[in-house]
Amino acid sequence: MNPKTLCIIALILLGFSALSSCGNSGSPSVSFSASSLTFGDEEQGATSEPLLITLTNSGTAPLTISNIAASTNFTETNTCGTTLAVGANCAINVTLAPSTTGSLTGTVTFTDNAAGSPQMVSLKGTAVTPSTLTGVCAKPGSNIDGQVCQVSERAAQCPVGQPAVKPMAVPGTECAGPNDIFDQSTRCTIVGEWPPEGACQATSAVVSCSVQGQQCGGTDATPCCSGFACTAGTGGSSCQPTAGASASSARASGSQTLADRLR
Repeated sequence: MNPKTLCIIALILLGFSALSSCGNSGSPSVSFSASSLTFGDEEQGATSEPLLITLTNSGTAPLTISNIAASTNFTETNTCGTTLAVGANCAINVTLAPSTTGSLTGTVTFTDNAAGSPQMVSLKGTAVTPSTLTGVCAKPGSNIDGQVCQVSERAAQCPVGQPAVKPMAVPGTECAGPNDIFDQSTRCTIVGEWPPEGACQATSAVVSCSVQGQQCGGTDATPCCSGFACTAGTGGSSCQPTAGASASSARASGSQTLADRLR
């Protein structure tokens, strides 16, 4: 028996009180794959790997979407369009793109014709100061003269303030302390040293890192934060917590430059 016939029967039995239910064509409802997203460390001025939100119309009528917006320091792109059919879903990719440093919070806000609009998914992450070059070329380790560190102030090779691509602490050297920091992506020349190749010293070992659900793998990919490992899955590799690890991350940093220590 079709809905129109049922309404006619209801009108005969119940009178005009049944009109409202006969005219009701259903209502949209939204559900999200996550109520919050947590990003790892991201350098100020850079953009993180995306985290995904899936929006589903779990109601009984089409969902009309008038706006999707991310708050300051976050960005979003989506496949939702303006109308989402009953049972259909769409993808919202959110990134952390900080213009400042420190602990950041925000939201992705959804404005639509479903109950509870606007709906929000909360966001948080940490923005860190980028590591930069100090202008000093150094070579950790011993040389033929028994010295443990050769230094050359060659600004052309190690421009002060240039972003460090792969800043890493090198333990056990005495160029700038017990954990010297060098940009492993750079090479420079130590005058009077053999072999003459050194690396540019960096201001800190802080780099961007990704947390659970963010993409990883490949030579240029952002590494996973401490406590996470790059794990292969059906949709590609992503950062996942290691056994017994929490979702927090600890970042090492060293702000005292080699030039300062040599003064």
